[in-house]
Amino acid sequence: MLALIISSAIFYLLWVVFTAHYKYTYIMGYVAWILHAAICFYSLFDENGWKLHVINAVLMVSWLSVLIVFLFKLKSKWVQIPLVIFVIYIFALLDFNPVLTYHHYKEFSWQLDLHITLSMLSYSILTVATLFAISLWVHIAKLKKSQFDNSTSLISIIEEEKKLFNLISFGWLILSTSLISGVLFIDNFMAQHLGHKVVFSLLAWLVFGMLIFVRMTKGLRGEKLIILTILGMTSLAMGYLGSKIVLEWVI
Repeated sequence: MLALIISSAIFYLLWVVFTAHYKYTYIMGYVAWILHAAICFYSLFDENGWKLHVINAVLMVSWLSVLIVFLFKLKSKWVQIPLVIFVIYIFALLDFNPVLTYHHYKEFSWQLDLHITLSMLSYSILTVATLFAISLWVHIAKLKKSQFDNSTSLISIIEEEKKLFNLISFGWLILSTSLISGVLFIDNFMAQHLGHKVVFSLLAWLVFGMLIFVRMTKGLRGEKLIILTILGMTSLAMGYLGSKIVLEWVI
């Protein structure tokens, strides 16, 4: 297991360091991601079900986030480098033999499997969207200061805004299905201390929904688009990670 983690981390670092210099560097990213998948499988599942303590959950989100970067062909260093640093940090926190209590385990069932998968996927897409929004913010700042390069122009920023909006729309749709599946399949969520998660998830859903509506009706763009993206992701992170951290590390 340790060899998998070290190998994945090295390939991720090679991917981000040499992306701009070599044509086939993306292969290193794919290799790192495949090794990352093996680490997720080992860490997240056993005969008792899902092992969903906070580190494992974030490990899964980081793996899916890299997948989204590949699928949407995001080459910005402001997306790739923070994501890789985050992945390696999570690797460093992994505990191979944790002492798990009852609330860490989720028994396998297609309803719960669907809800967890949709939730993780929505968090991943919107995490990448937030990193891409920060990248866009940097490019806008450069444009305002007349610092032009191959990636900084009015046309490139317009294209990035479109890609950001596509990411947010996709993430919002997945988040919507995740919330619906939670309502349908999770019983007694208040007794499971999930009220905090539900409130902040709904708030994030409203923020992203408003962003999409305003963008489609009034052409929301630029810094307002970026700020709303960051606010929405902040609410989502507080809902999931906040509740997990309180339950596992505080209570």
